[in-house]
Amino acid sequence: MKDTAGPVMLIVEDNAADVFLFQEALEASGIRASIYSVSDGDIAMKFLRHSPPYPDSPRPDIVVLDLNLPIMNGREVMSEMAADPNLRSIPVAILTTSTSEAFICNNYPGSCRYFTKTDNFDLLQGIIRQIARQAEKK
Repeated sequence: MKDTAGPVMLIVEDNAADVFLFQEALEASGIRASIYSVSDGDIAMKFLRHSPPYPDSPRPDIVVLDLNLPIMNGREVMSEMAADPNLRSIPVAILTTSTSEAFICNNYPGSCRYFTKTDNFDLLQGIIRQIARQAEKK
């Protein structure tokens, strides 16, 4: 069941400033969403699988994923999600600094979009609107 506050978004990002900027741009866009943030891929998988310390974590409507993460990188997170029948239907929005890995979406069985990070607030708001639409389509 959808939260009345809009889509549930799990942001997997190790840079706190990037998470803050994402949240600010989301708010400025007027998009209501429930945001959860984790800082590495291993923690993301615990959140997604409701493993300790996240036994009551909500199922996200979308995972916003950086590829360059500590412990378990974004590619590994996508691979595990794709292999798990309970997770592969969750849409993924890759938001990363790399411009050369858009092909990674080709191997994901669910909805996947690739975006390059930007410091331009207006461009980021546009990306966030696309991510929110992707979450709503699931």
